Amino acid sequence: AEKTKSLEEWVKTKNWKTIGLPQFARYNPPWTLPFMRRNEILIQVRD
Repeated sequence: AEKTKSLEEWVKTKNWKTIGLPQFARYNPPWTLPFMRRNEILIQVRD
């Protein structure tokens, strides 16, 4: 939630309009150790 808020605030500073809700992308299986996981927050924006 903290990183999502940070990304949303950054998008607002660029005056970009978002489309829909943020999505959480997970790239590793659940048994991967937390410090080795790769996760991203995706926010779709308009042109």
